[in-house]
Amino acid sequence: MYGLVALIFFALTIFAGYALAIRLRSHLTWMEAAAASPVIGIIPATWVALVVYLFTGSLDISILLTTLLMIAAIIYLKPWTDRPAPEKKHLPAFLLILAASAILMYQGLLTYYGGEYHIAFPFYGDAAFHTSIITSFSQGSNYLPQYPIMSGHLLRYTFLIDFYSALLDRLGSGIQWSVVLPGISLMTSLFYLIYSLGCRFTGRVAGGLITASVVAFSGGLQFIQAFKDWSTSGQPIMTFLTTNNLNYTCVFDLNYVFTNFLIIIMAQRAALIGFAVGALIILISYTQYLEKNKDGKSGRMTLLVIGVLAGLLPLLHTYSYACVMISMVFLFILYRERQWYYFMLPAIILALPQAVYITGQGAQSLIRVQLGWMAGSLTDIPGFWIMNMGLELFLLIAGLLIAGKKKAMFYLPYLAIFIVANVIVFQAWDYDNHKMFSFWLMPSALFIAVALLRIYDFRVAGKPLFALVFALTILTGALVAFFIVSQPYVEFSKNDIYVADWVMQNTPPDAVFLTGDAPTHPVIALAGRLSYLGYYPWMYTHGVDTNDRVQTVRSIYNAESMHAMIERLKEQNISYVHLGPQELRSQMYHVNQSLFEYWEPVFDWTAPNGEQYRIYRVE
Repeated sequence: MYGLVALIFFALTIFAGYALAIRLRSHLTWMEAAAASPVIGIIPATWVALVVYLFTGSLDISILLTTLLMIAAIIYLKPWTDRPAPEKKHLPAFLLILAASAILMYQGLLTYYGGEYHIAFPFYGDAAFHTSIITSFSQGSNYLPQYPIMSGHLLRYTFLIDFYSALLDRLGSGIQWSVVLPGISLMTSLFYLIYSLGCRFTGRVAGGLITASVVAFSGGLQFIQAFKDWSTSGQPIMTFLTTNNLNYTCVFDLNYVFTNFLIIIMAQRAALIGFAVGALIILISYTQYLEKNKDGKSGRMTLLVIGVLAGLLPLLHTYSYACVMISMVFLFILYRERQWYYFMLPAIILALPQAVYITGQGAQSLIRVQLGWMAGSLTDIPGFWIMNMGLELFLLIAGLLIAGKKKAMFYLPYLAIFIVANVIVFQAWDYDNHKMFSFWLMPSALFIAVALLRIYDFRVAGKPLFALVFALTILTGALVAFFIVSQPYVEFSKNDIYVADWVMQNTPPDAVFLTGDAPTHPVIALAGRLSYLGYYPWMYTHGVDTNDRVQTVRSIYNAESMHAMIERLKEQNISYVHLGPQELRSQMYHVNQSLFEYWEPVFDWTAPNGEQYRIYRVE
């Protein structure tokens, strides 16, 4: 019954987004506006809740005020007065996208059965990071927002989609549905907008389906490597498919790094909402500049709305903000947009405070020139992209030649994203640039669809040739999708859930724990308590130096005396120490277990599998 409140809040968010989309839809069709509802609803609702939370420090008050504002917006906008006209020919595609999104999200992210949470293996680490942020707000007391894995360090990260999930979890949805519900709606929104853009661009429903498929099942020629591995494994094909890692789009040893689009948006939740905003802006830009659906007040209002959406992006997904700004600047120059300031002013003014906050991490600048991204050398660039994109690259080039000058010109601003990402690296880990390439793939898929449709239209052998080329284009990505839904992995065990439940019921929400460096540590990821230092490699990717804390944790767990250990714990304001299999198996820390024999734990539990968990209170 309690979870029903979360469902009502979620439905209000979508309906408020629908009300806004209907009133501001400009030249979008009713179904396009309706598909954009999750994006347009979740972003302002999350921002309102965050601002209230920052002023009050209360998640409950922020939920209440956000709910009241959404109800007021719905009543004021009166969306029920609009007479929708669903385009029946697009309904099957919408239902197909909805069903596929539901299957992928439900099967791939935190499915609960047998008393455990399961997950598709590619999301093993990322999911724990995101659940730690969610539960730090919903189950813990994360104020002001700090990294759950590094207490006291402000959360200068794109955490807003996790904050929205925290609202749902607080209302009783549970960690699984707080992730899956917004995930299904945003994935459906994203792919329907891509589908609709493909339909407009090619003038055919098939073009929309191909565009969405090429994006979802992106991948290069790595299916060749998959075939080699199967041939040498000696396994039957189904055994190989159901027991091996099929994500061949991300194999660092072979320099396969243009990771499949589905992996990106499911592992990195911020990318999902960021790309959905990007797809909406690309679609609106297409209607404005290629279909010429642009006039006076309507055109200005449209630019203002997408400018506001862009301006709210940095704390949702910084890479999407960068891609949107790069492409829109070039679009305005290319199409001589005189009213550019209706977009640029809100896009810059709203983003500036977020940029200042994010860049206040305190680390040295991570931006650097790296020609060819991860290709290795300039001469390796062609081979690198051929292997990582496969037939998509050749079809993209062919599509640019086929589509005509006007459509090719529309693509130039998005090509700028590809060029920038091949020249400049923006974070400590150069691999993170893949998010920009994934964004670039969305408009690129339009031309891939054009080329595939031209093959289909060949008079001689067009249809079978199309089937072959299309299958080879998406085969590597299809293996990834199969991997997501067919091979669940235990993310949080029964032991983890039991320990987390005890922590939530018996320790203060603002307690700080000393823990090991396991990425799925239950105290952090499920109980929502802050850790002095959890899985610290994540902090490196955000540009934060953790060496001092690593040494401090090492000195505490391996202290020579009880007195020295307690003193160090108090110096760091640590209130509890967790000692379990995560700490004893750590490759970074050595635990002096003899010290803990003289310290009475407040929690002492031996799991059915023999693993022992102890929690000590620092007094």
